[in-house]
Amino acid sequence: MKAVDQDVRSRSANSDFEKWAESDARNLRRLKEIVEKYGWPTYAMVGEDGGRAAWLLAQHADRDTDFQRIVLELIEPLVENGQASRKDYAYLYDRTHYPQRFGTQGTCVSREEWRPFEIDDLAGLAERRRKADMPPIAEYAAMFKEMCARSYNPAVRMPKSHQTIPVPKS
Repeated sequence: MKAVDQDVRSRSANSDFEKWAESDARNLRRLKEIVEKYGWPTYAMVGEDGGRAAWLLAQHADRDTDFQRIVLELIEPLVENGQASRKDYAYLYDRTHYPQRFGTQGTCVSREEWRPFEIDDLAGLAERRRKADMPPIAEYAAMFKEMCARSYNPAVRMPKSHQTIPVPKS
C-alpha cells in the first residue's frame, strides 16, 4: 500500500490530486479495516517499516481527519514504549491541529521561501523538535528551497485560517 501511495505521487503529473485522492481513499478503506481488526500496527506486529508505512497512509488520509485523530490517540502511548515513531506522531499531530506544535506544515510564500503555519508555544518549538528527533526549524525550512523554486504559484492562496509565520531563528 505504501509503494502504491508513493508511486502515484511520484508518477502523477505535477501533483495530480485526483489520482492521489483515489489512491488515498483505497488505502484508507484498507487501513481502517486493519485497525478495526488488529488495532494500530505496532513495530512488534509488523516491524518498523510496516508501522511507518501505516502511519504514512494515515498521514495522507486528509479527507478523514476524524480517523487521523483516532490514529493520533492510538499511537501516542505507543511512542513511549518504542512501538511508534515520535517524529511520525509529530507530523500527524501538526496535520490535524491548528495551530501546530512542531512546525511540520507550511507553504511556499515565494520561489525562495517556505514558511510554517502558525505554531503554538513558539518558545518551546526547538525543544519539542529536538525530542522528536527533528532538525531545527531553520534547517527544515531550508529543505523546501528547491521545491519552492520549482512549484511556487502566487495564484494559490492558503485559507485565512492557516496563516504562516517567519521561520524562527532558533
